Amino acid sequence: MRIAASFVLVFASLALAALRAEAQDRVDALIERLERQERELQQLRQEVQDLRTQVPPPPQHPEYRREDGEEPLTDYLNPHIRLDVAAQVNPAMNVAGDGHNTKVYFVDNDATASRVRFAGVGVWDRGPQVGTTLEVGLSPNNSFDVSQNNELAGSFISVRRAEAWVRDDRYGRIMFGQGSTAADNTAEYDLSLVSGPIMTSGVSFVAGGLQFTSNNRLTGVTIADAFQNFDGNRDPRIRYDSPMFGPLQLSASAGANQTYGAALTWGGDYDHWTAKELDGITTLGAVSIYNPNDHGVDFRVAGSWSMLHNASGLSATVSAGYDNTGGPTPYSVYGKIGWDTHLFSMGDTGFGVDYAWSANIDQADDEGQSVGLAAVQLIDAYGIQLYSQFRWYTLSRGEGPSFDDIYLGTIGSLVRF
Repeated sequence: MRIAASFVLVFASLALAALRAEAQDRVDALIERLERQERELQQLRQEVQDLRTQVPPPPQHPEYRREDGEEPLTDYLNPHIRLDVAAQVNPAMNVAGDGHNTKVYFVDNDATASRVRFAGVGVWDRGPQVGTTLEVGLSPNNSFDVSQNNELAGSFISVRRAEAWVRDDRYGRIMFGQGSTAADNTAEYDLSLVSGPIMTSGVSFVAGGLQFTSNNRLTGVTIADAFQNFDGNRDPRIRYDSPMFGPLQLSASAGANQTYGAALTWGGDYDHWTAKELDGITTLGAVSIYNPNDHGVDFRVAGSWSMLHNASGLSATVSAGYDNTGGPTPYSVYGKIGWDTHLFSMGDTGFGVDYAWSANIDQADDEGQSVGLAAVQLIDAYGIQLYSQFRWYTLSRGEGPSFDDIYLGTIGSLVRF
């Protein structure tokens, strides 16, 4: 019995050892398999990464931000053109006292009027960038047209841009068709937050059609007649922008009705307003000379300069322009102090106070002055800018009626999408 028991114990020990060895072999085989699979996965990851670097995504043209994802919005079979769509609306309410009556006017704010833009953007991998832009202003009851005796000025549709362009950063950009001349916007370079929806050097935009009164009567002389910033226009033209020479860029244009112009911008960067930072101060500016082919005007000069102290949010902006007429020179001077800050989590807040002086705009010896105070609040989650402004306009004339001052309060909302 003892011999049998011993035999059984020896047999069991041998069997257990064999099982342990077999289990260890299985574990080793499993570990080897997992390590092999990990090496294969690592190799596949490297191959995918190599493919991604070999096939770059379609380039994003800096002129236009992508609005609607990867796919184009049309059925035209052109794989190299992407259609981007953008728009904005800018309704406002003006409360104006003209010395005779105080009225409320519901307008579309011409400081940056409602519009829609269609941009056909080229997405070629190499070579020059090519595209087209169609931008249409859709402005109901535009603030530049509304007056005391025409409170419903109606709606207008204006073609702001209908152009084709070619751009190569080595040689510059050519634009052909309806669009900004070289001098356009050169009087309005401004880094303050309030300049976006409401407060620019064009102090007449928000209520240009309102008439000054005298002896309780409308005079027919409007705010737009008294104030002008001498900025360029949008016309059918051909325009060339040079490559960037550091922060500098040269532009020239020739357009319909024998108009010509040239401009020098600092930080303009193909109208993108990237600006230039100098020791913690962001700077932006432009100057232009323009032949508008207006009766009695030999040439027009305009310019603007803006500086923003990045740490404090304080900014200073100046703008000036004049017409060379051979007689009393129509001119304007504008200055603004702005402050951009972050008071609320919803978005940035901006404030501004400005002063404008114009002379000889409508008639010789005319002198116009305007002072404004404005605020804007951004609501980033919805693309909304809420704004308000109070502005005073006065006009004096060497000979003729004595004009009553106009006091204007404005609230509005600019929504971009």
